Amino acid sequence: MARRFSLIVAAVLFFRSTCGLASSWAVTGTILTPEEIVRNGTLVVTDGRIASVSSQSRAPTDTVVVRDVGVILPGFIDLHNHLTWNVLPRWRPAQKFTNRYQWQATREYDTALRIPEARLISNGFGCKANVFAEVKALAGGATSVTGSYVGRSPTERICAIGLTRNLDHPAAFKTDSSWPPCPGQPPMVPASLANEVFPMEIPHERVDWFRCELLSGALRGLLIHLSEGSPADASARREFRMLNSQGLLEPGLVVVHGTALGLDEFKIMHEKGVGLIWSPRSNEELYGGTTNIAAAMALGVPVALAPDWSPTGSAGMLQEINYIAMRYNELTPKQLVAMATEIPARLVRLDDKIGKLAPELFADILVLKRHGDEPYDTVASATPADVQLVSVGGAPIYGDPEIMRALLPDAQLVQLSVCGAPKALSSLGPLPISKGAWETLTNEVDAELKRYGSMLGSIECR
Repeated sequence: MARRFSLIVAAVLFFRSTCGLASSWAVTGTILTPEEIVRNGTLVVTDGRIASVSSQSRAPTDTVVVRDVGVILPGFIDLHNHLTWNVLPRWRPAQKFTNRYQWQATREYDTALRIPEARLISNGFGCKANVFAEVKALAGGATSVTGSYVGRSPTERICAIGLTRNLDHPAAFKTDSSWPPCPGQPPMVPASLANEVFPMEIPHERVDWFRCELLSGALRGLLIHLSEGSPADASARREFRMLNSQGLLEPGLVVVHGTALGLDEFKIMHEKGVGLIWSPRSNEELYGGTTNIAAAMALGVPVALAPDWSPTGSAGMLQEINYIAMRYNELTPKQLVAMATEIPARLVRLDDKIGKLAPELFADILVLKRHGDEPYDTVASATPADVQLVSVGGAPIYGDPEIMRALLPDAQLVQLSVCGAPKALSSLGPLPISKGAWETLTNEVDAELKRYGSMLGSIECR
């Protein structure tokens, strides 16, 4: 394990030492903090962290400053995704389903999604699929993601770092105590956040370990896909009672989907300090309905939003926000921003590190082109074409070519066209940093998927 972490650190240090990134840089524009809107403000980044957020337009001497960049906000935190599936095109099933077990048993799902994704992984394309999906996430404004490729070996697992912050990977943040401090069966890759898709099928030893780690605080968050199906499906709702009987409803546990949950379950979640992740677009595509978010929020359950996956959900966080803003008028744009930044950070107990623009936190930053006078409306209506800059841990990763060149004058940038707008990418993780490498990656993944009747999906604008 020590060698694995040394390789990870070396990869990160290599990126920062070769890209020409200044130790201190700043952007000016309209800054969104939890407390206020700072117009004509300046955000300074030093050594990977936010040094200051100020209403003054001046920055420290020797700081590289890019002025009037637009609306500056925390990078989005995507707590619910399945990255290697995001290379696939949109799937529009011919029917609505009762629960997840029903559509996973159909031949249509096998043909459209399961077989192409499984063959892609078994034939060694897992890393390339993950890189493509992370670029897709960056295009949607995400700086942190879950559902990364776990790899088939420790060396291969390194391909799941280097672009976004992979929260379910040990490179994202160190755990708070030596591993493993708790008895039981830990996951293959111990990290500060764990992700379980089918919670009722995990061994009892794993449940014991999760419970102990959550209570100790070493495991910051446990995401469990639960009660996913039609809002009227009693069998999906029963999963919640089964989980409750296992004693896992503790702070740090977050229910993913919960479409079949009602008032009784939401009351228990509030009492236990358990949060909820909402993915309405995917829910509506598959089940014809979604979680009763109004009831959950009225009972005090904190709710984060996330896109689920590209085949039936949104292509990214920005697109999911846009989808919700157009269909759920009871939620304000400011609430949607909180549900994509501050709330998910708090749910998985990482709000001391990410999720808002404040001094000493990691500089995970998103900048959007400003439209009109109301900055929150800008966020709710923006598309990937409006993404000006995405910074992860103070490193500019993706954005407008002119802004990227100003911050990374010595770096080789990969030029992309996203939703008709020119964009630049500063690194391709373990791949050579070149336009040819990106074209080769997309062509190879597309060709492999076509062998199984599919094709490479696009970065959808909405």
